[in-house]
Amino acid sequence: MAKGIRQKYNTNIGLSTTGIAGPEGGSIDKPVGLVYIGLSTEDREESFKFNFSISRKKNKLMFSQGALNILREYLLPL
Repeated sequence: MAKGIRQKYNTNIGLSTTGIAGPEGGSIDKPVGLVYIGLSTEDREESFKFNFSISRKKNKLMFSQGALNILREYLLPL
């Protein structure tokens, strides 16, 4: 997804999230609070897996904060 975002919008960096914020929709294999965050650049593609398992509102907050933190960590050395 992150690569698709980067290519579609012709940007240097693509950032994506997908997951299950809850309160429903989870399963044993994919519990509520599970999120995958993707980062794509011209020389790097990486995915990160987290499981926050809190309320829907807090899960959504943690999903977005997690994505922005990954982006921040990527940009720091630049």
